[in-house]
Amino acid sequence: MVNLRLFSIIFFWVSFFPAPIQNLYWLQTIIFLILVLLVLMLNKKIFRSIFSSKDWSLWVFCTCLLAGTVNALDKNIAYREYFGIIFVLMPLYYIGKALLVMDENDNKVSVIICLASLMVAFIGFLELYFGKNILFENFISNEYYQRYLSVGRPMSTQFNPVILGTYLVGCFPFGFILLKNKSIYLRLLGVTSLLLSAFIIIFTFSRGVFLGFIFMLIFYLWLKNKKKLIQALVVFLVGIFIFCSFQENINFKRFGFRGLIAGSGDSIFSGYRSERVKMTFKMLQDHPFFGVGLNHFRVRFGEYCLRDGIKEPNEFRIPDNMYLTFLAETGLTGTFGFLLFIVFLLKEGLNKAKKQLIKSRQVLIVSLAAFVGLLVNMGAYELFYWKNPLMLFCLICGFIAAKDSVKDNG
Repeated sequence: MVNLRLFSIIFFWVSFFPAPIQNLYWLQTIIFLILVLLVLMLNKKIFRSIFSSKDWSLWVFCTCLLAGTVNALDKNIAYREYFGIIFVLMPLYYIGKALLVMDENDNKVSVIICLASLMVAFIGFLELYFGKNILFENFISNEYYQRYLSVGRPMSTQFNPVILGTYLVGCFPFGFILLKNKSIYLRLLGVTSLLLSAFIIIFTFSRGVFLGFIFMLIFYLWLKNKKKLIQALVVFLVGIFIFCSFQENINFKRFGFRGLIAGSGDSIFSGYRSERVKMTFKMLQDHPFFGVGLNHFRVRFGEYCLRDGIKEPNEFRIPDNMYLTFLAETGLTGTFGFLLFIVFLLKEGLNKAKKQLIKSRQVLIVSLAAFVGLLVNMGAYELFYWKNPLMLFCLICGFIAAKDSVKDNG
């Protein structure tokens, strides 16, 4: 019970406190997470269950990430980012394992996630309905607020539509666990959470979030062997793509050909994206093994920009892609460590999920689907440099590792 109360506090923090608050209290957050892990480790059964030789890929990744400090011009920036990532990644990974290594926690953890995400989605719905967000109107300064408010893209408690969408994509599939619950109230919670979250995910009008959402659904249906539903979903998506391709509304156009594929300033095939790719590989060419340094794409932007980089606003001095960020800032070493970690986690999780008789198969499938959604979404922005989605990502990694380590019941 203590485990779930501590998890509720952590997830409440992730769900309802946006980036400026997270940045302000990041050190305190790290200390709290480490203390939570230490409390959980006092339980000998949990201690023996969560630490495994299968975690070697996590430790390799954390070691390889040090590559991002070697060539950094400003060592303080690089080390701050390095320790800020690993001192959250490791505690939350093991906290996630500690929570779900016991099968009886599966439903309870899903209830907490669905309740929190439902409230966040509902706040986003109210923002759309009333055309304002009280949190950013009166309490927290938000440089994105007026820009996105004017075009009707909600931020809820997550500071930015993209971060809101990412959060909901990571939480969304846990609603599936509640659909078959014996309690009608929990089934209702699951349905409401799924429907409202899907609505807000779409209305963030983030293309990276939308693609992450679609791949998450397809991956989930594939693991559940729902081939006809996948076919129906693909047909529906083609219809949406065609419909949005002929819309004049600036938001819906983002899901059409010109907004998504080619024709706009930041579509997949655009000058903005291609320039970031070229800059990344120029940095990689100059610093192949260790990169230019963590959070140094901005620092070295003017040096590598193909045009007058000085005029580029600081907000856009980024690769806008987490994979390109790893390549540019940590080189082949850090990128290898990251890819090794996610591929090994996916491989082991999928191997376990294919075993039909394990009791925890459903929560493993849900966690894997959320993981895939976040991985796809990473192709659209630097997820690791935003505290809320980073913490959610780390927890989900722990959930997968927990269910990969449980013993078969069949």
